[in-house]
Amino acid sequence: MARPFSSDLRLASQFPSPEELRAALVGAPRAAREIVARLWLTEGVPSAFSDCPAVYEDLRGWLAPRLAVHPKQITLIGSARAGYSLAPPPDFGRPFGASSDLDLSVVSLELFERVAESYLRFASDVDAGTTVARSAREASYWSENIDFGKRNAPRGFLDPNKVPNFDRYPIAKVISQSMWTLKTRLDATRGAPEITRASVRVYRDWQSLVDRVSLNLMVALAGA
Repeated sequence: MARPFSSDLRLASQFPSPEELRAALVGAPRAAREIVARLWLTEGVPSAFSDCPAVYEDLRGWLAPRLAVHPKQITLIGSARAGYSLAPPPDFGRPFGASSDLDLSVVSLELFERVAESYLRFASDVDAGTTVARSAREASYWSENIDFGKRNAPRGFLDPNKVPNFDRYPIAKVISQSMWTLKTRLDATRGAPEITRASVRVYRDWQSLVDRVSLNLMVALAGA
C-alpha cells in the first residue's frame, strides 16, 4: 500500500492570523517551518495585493527586465505577504499598513553574483580610498554594510541598498532607482497598497530564501 502524504501542520486558510501561525508552529520541527516558508510566506498573491492581484503581477512584470530576471523569480515577503509583521515582538502581529515597507525578494544566481561583485568593489574602494565617506556617520554605516556583505554572502543573500547609489556600482544604482520608481507608481495606482518604501533582497537560490525566512520565523515565534 502506498504511503499517503501527511503533515501535522494545521493551517487551513491562505492568510492565517498571528495566533493561528503561532499555535501551528510553536514547538514544531524545522520541516514544518519550511513548509510555511515555502507555501504561505513566499508564494501566491500577497495579502497586501489580495484586492488587486493584477497590480502585483504587473509590478513583477515591470521590475523583471530591469533586473534581467524572470517575473517568477520575484516574490514578496514580510508583512505585505502575511498581512502582519513577522518580526520579533513587540512588532510580531502588527498589521500591514501605510507605514510598512514592501520587502521584495529576487532569487537569481546571476543577479546575486552581480550584487556580490558590487560589494567586493565597494569594500576594495573604501580600503583604497577611492570611495570616501562624506561624514563620520556615513563611514560607520559603510563599515557595518561591508561587514553585512561579508557575513551574509556565504549564507546566500545580499541587500543591494547597502552599496552606495554611485555610478561605480551600477547594479546597486539600477535597483535603487527601480525601488524609487516602483513606489511612485504604486502611489499613483488606484487601489494599490500604500507603503513607506520598497526594497530588494537578492538570494542565490530558493533554498537560501527558504532557510532565511524559516530562521526569521523561528526567531519571531520564540519571543511571541
